Amino acid sequence: MASHTPRYAFVIDATRCIDCRACLVACRAEWETPLGQTRIWVRTSGVKGEFPALTQEFIPFQCQHCQDPWCVEACPTGATFQRADGLVLIDENACIGCGFCVEACPYFVRFINKNNGKADKCSGCVTRVDAGEQPACVETCIGGSRMFGDINDPDSEVSRAIRGRRIERLITPLVDTGPMVYYLGSLDDAVTVQPVPVDKPTAEKFWSGFAIPFAKVAIALAFIGQTGAFIMQLVRGEREFDEM
Repeated sequence: MASHTPRYAFVIDATRCIDCRACLVACRAEWETPLGQTRIWVRTSGVKGEFPALTQEFIPFQCQHCQDPWCVEACPTGATFQRADGLVLIDENACIGCGFCVEACPYFVRFINKNNGKADKCSGCVTRVDAGEQPACVETCIGGSRMFGDINDPDSEVSRAIRGRRIERLITPLVDTGPMVYYLGSLDDAVTVQPVPVDKPTAEKFWSGFAIPFAKVAIALAFIGQTGAFIMQLVRGEREFDEM
């Protein structure tokens, strides 16, 4: 048993991806993601070059389970949180579907699940991982493009895969969230997966833009209701007085 705190990471070898989409099917089957929505992707910008020298790169893509997850900071209820092992998760019971975490993600890998109205994304198949299994997408990848494991364990598959290899992480001069997805080699089509700077919503925005106005409306309605009840009581009192 490991004596250290694990730090989970994904390693992806894009050269081994054949775009079979078995990972997407496995993910949807595991988490019953609604049709038209997905937790993981395979990105490409199409065929490049001139015949017969044609190339096409397929890049498996998903939540980066960042070391500095902006989505956690943006969540006003604490529904989005990060475990000690690095996995960024969502507590559906605490999620109110405000979408602030969706706006805060520079990788655009979050969405509002149209079946339950809650925020959704790749969880690293946390239930499988906690049971000692691999994420569904990793287990299903027939080309061995997707890998997962403890980056703090020098003997893990992911640690061995990146040792002595050139790696890329999806970081730009404007966005560095400490992504924990490592791509082996260089990505020719990195533009399809690079993060985009976003304005990070905060809890203050939630309270000023949603909760406080809602509270004001609720107070106003309560005041109107109390006023109406008071008037009705006066009317009934006058009628009872007239009948005496």
